[in-house]
Amino acid sequence: MKHLAFILLCLVSCLSQASYLNYKYEHIPTEHTINSTILNEERLVWVILPEGYHLPENSDKHYPVIYTTDGENLQYLTGHNMWFLNRMGMLPDSILVAINTRHHRARDLTPTEPKDSPIPELTGQSHLLKTFIKDEVIPFVDGTYRTDDFRVLSGHSLGGLFSITSLLSKQMQPLFKGFVAVDPSLWWDNGVVADWVEHADEVFDERALSVYIVAAHEDNVPPEHQDLYLRHINAIERTANELTDTDAVTIRYDITTDENHGSVLHVGIFRGIREVFKCYPVVCPKEDDNTEE
Repeated sequence: MKHLAFILLCLVSCLSQASYLNYKYEHIPTEHTINSTILNEERLVWVILPEGYHLPENSDKHYPVIYTTDGENLQYLTGHNMWFLNRMGMLPDSILVAINTRHHRARDLTPTEPKDSPIPELTGQSHLLKTFIKDEVIPFVDGTYRTDDFRVLSGHSLGGLFSITSLLSKQMQPLFKGFVAVDPSLWWDNGVVADWVEHADEVFDERALSVYIVAAHEDNVPPEHQDLYLRHINAIERTANELTDTDAVTIRYDITTDENHGSVLHVGIFRGIREVFKCYPVVCPKEDDNTEE
């Protein structure tokens, strides 16, 4: 009997090991250079297709698209999370579009040019990146690949700030069903974007939108950064609360207490993508309270 139990245990172990053979993510980006008349420069964009995209049986299939800023870095983490969520049955086969914002990050991702800007370079030009995405990137992607109309915009830090300002943008908001903002830098310009959200009722119409925001609450912030940190956290809280009260927005707001501004990326991208796709191909109906402590 002991020998039989041992054999069964070995069989279960072998079967379990065999199931993990399919858990190998291969990141295969296709690099495109868009000669932008809007930005007056060339801009790199990477496209990562789901497995099976080119199979004959999928030749008529169309796919949702996730767009991420900071694409030169976040394409890897975002792509891996998409792949794993797909393996878990929590995400349909989807296309990832990663936009390069490395060289002019502050310029591209911020909406204003503060008088007391902590960044000694040009800022406040995110309206140009929005126009670039709307008029050049999305038409290129839709014209080159088989896409459907379910688009998601994801970003971290200043990229998360860009996601929130895109949510408020009349040119960007109609193009996307979901917005993911991972520890967004809403401290920017004394929390001006949080102020905008408070007066943004006219921006939202009756179309449903899904928003995911996560904030990293930290205990060990150096004293010299405490003021900025509190502005950051308070602005995120204000923004999430205001969006919760908006009829058009289905929002999940998470607070982490065991992650920092960098490590929350892993949690935020995973949860955010899962959340906004939860009711794909539509946006989930609004709930009364889906805030998690």
